[in-house]
Formats: sequence, structure tokens, C-alpha cells
Amino acid sequence: MVVVVSCSHYPDDERIYQKQICSLIKNGQRVLYITRSSSNLSLSTKKLTHINFGLKFPVKKFIVKASDEILKREKVSHLQIHETDLLPLLKIVKKILPNIFTIYDVHENMNALYRTFSQRNLIIKEIAIIKRNLNEAKHLKFVDQIILANPIIDDSGYLKFKIPIIVLENFVEKKYIIKKKDMHKKPNLIYHGHLGPERGIENLVRAMSIVVETFYEAKLSLLGSFRTKSFEIKVKNLIKNLSLEKNIYIIEQVPYGLVWGILLKNTIGVIPFDKTPLTESCVPTKLFEMMASLDHIVASDLAPIRYFVDDSVFWFKPGDYNSLARAIKSSIVSLKDDRKKNKNLNLVSKRYNWNVIENNYLNLFR
Repeated sequence: MVVVVSCSHYPDDERIYQKQICSLIKNGQRVLYITRSSSNLSLSTKKLTHINFGLKFPVKKFIVKASDEILKREKVSHLQIHETDLLPLLKIVKKILPNIFTIYDVHENMNALYRTFSQRNLIIKEIAIIKRNLNEAKHLKFVDQIILANPIIDDSGYLKFKIPIIVLENFVEKKYIIKKKDMHKKPNLIYHGHLGPERGIENLVRAMSIVVETFYEAKLSLLGSFRTKSFEIKVKNLIKNLSLEKNIYIIEQVPYGLVWGILLKNTIGVIPFDKTPLTESCVPTKLFEMMASLDHIVASDLAPIRYFVDDSVFWFKPGDYNSLARAIKSSIVSLKDDRKKNKNLNLVSKRYNWNVIENNYLNLFR
């Protein structure tokens, strides 16, 4: 049996469930999936046992609950965790089941994440990062395999521990790669992902106010959840103050399976990220979704995105809404030109899809 544990992702997370767990089940593995989430979604099937603990359980108590569930199962061969906070779980289980193979899936550069979101002053922030790294390091002796979701563009910090590392990007599944039929292409734009200040959402709204001066029919959908209530109010007020209520629509986050229908109704995807420690070290998952389903992509000129694409997207300078507006206008003007779209489809069809790297993941369980 394979055990997969997450304490902060939705149960049907695209990386954890849609790709990894579904691949394991398809490969004949029995899986115990333990989550900590506010969701009531149950994913249990014949081959999958899904147990969810609500957010009322602090992470430390959740770890105790998860370890109890694991240790009462028979023939547990692998344990995979998806958050740094769950490293103590590996220690507990490894002491009782020393032969279990443990996997630590690192979704993001945690130091960059902290540098981006912490409101502390620089010195205190860096001291906190050092403490975090020391705490992580003392638990890595219980890790047999590390998975990174992003290519090692800079030193990830894990190389010195001599633990095997494999990179498994958040590529799209091949079944979602769709070449749309030719039709009248309207300037319908979409942003999909978290709605937070570092994502460049305010600059995207400001850019749209410039775009609609030329392309009055242009529409923008913001699909996702706001990181904070205060930021939601700020964005909605900005849309109202710029008189963009008829051009910008906010769509609440929907289950993963419904995202594709929404994407296919649009023609241009926008990745408006600001330049931050996090965006300079992590590849946006939505890049591959947009390559698979949209006509054009407008993207912030950041190294992680440039790692995968070059001339098949419309680039703009991070943090510059005038540059963003020009890129959006260029993409609208070029909607009838399919060369960029066809190049992106070719890239995801042949290289950037989950089916290409799926066996690299499954090999860890053989």
C-alpha cells in the first residue's frame, strides 16, 4: 500500500490527486490518501481509501491522527508527504516501520515563499528562514527521496544532503490538449490561479483599462480565490473606479474538472506575475494549461517561464501595466495568426505533458 498525506491542499489537487494518485491507481497500487481540508469531498474508490480531517485539527494533532491511520494498516511500502510541516510524520512512522520508503514532494521554494509573503523586517525574516532550514534539515535523515516541482534553476539547497532528487513538473495531462476548431476569435482573456498582490492582479486590471480604449469588446475573467478579504475589496474597488464592471468578471474557484470548460471559452491567457523571490524560482502550473487550451499567452518575463517557452508567448516587463497592456493588444491583433498557438500545442503534445514524465514518478514505487 502507498500512503499519501497532505495538510494544506484541497483533496482533488491537480498535482497530488489528479496526476500522482490517479497514476498510482491506474498502475494497480492501493492508496491510502489522508488530507486535512475544509472540503467535504470524498474520493474513495475500490483502490483508494480517502480519509479527511477538518481544519479544526492543528497540524501537530493531524500528524498524530495520520500516523495512527498509517500504523494500523498492513503492508505499507511507501509514504509520500506534500508539505514541510509533515516532516515529523516521517520521523514517527520511520521509527516504527524502518523499511518504509519515504518521499518528500516539495511543491515550491519555501525560502522564496517566506521572503515573498513575510511582513517582518529583513534581518528577522532571514533569521526565521535559517531556523526553518535547520528544522527541515534535522528531519531530512528520514527522507529517502525528494521530488521537486520546479527545475533547479538555482541551488535548491537539497543537493548537499545527498538524497536522491527527481524533478516532476506540473505538466498537463495529455487528454486535456485540445486543438480548437476555427471560429470567430473574440478577445476573451482569462487569469486562473490565486488572486493575491504578488500575482500582479492590480496591474492586470489597470492594463485592461488601457486595452478597452482600443478594444472595447475585450473581456477578462479572473478565475480563482482571493488570498485575503482586504485584497478582494481592493481589486473590486479598482474595477469599479476604472468603470470596468462590464469588462472584468470574477469567477469563484471551481473543481479542477470544470476549469477546462472555462478555459476553452477564452482565447488569451494572462500570467501577470510581479517579480518576487517566489515568482523568480517557481514555474506557474497555469502556463501548461494555457499552452494546451488557449490561442495566445501573455506572460511576465520571468526566468522560470522562459525556461519552457520563448517566442510562443507575448512577453511584458514585470510590474509594468503599460507594458502589459501593449502585450495584450499585440495578442488581440494577432488572434488570427496561429503560429504561436501551434508551437505551444506542439511543445505540450511532445514534451510538456504528464504522460511523458509519468513513469519517472511510478518508478519510485516499483
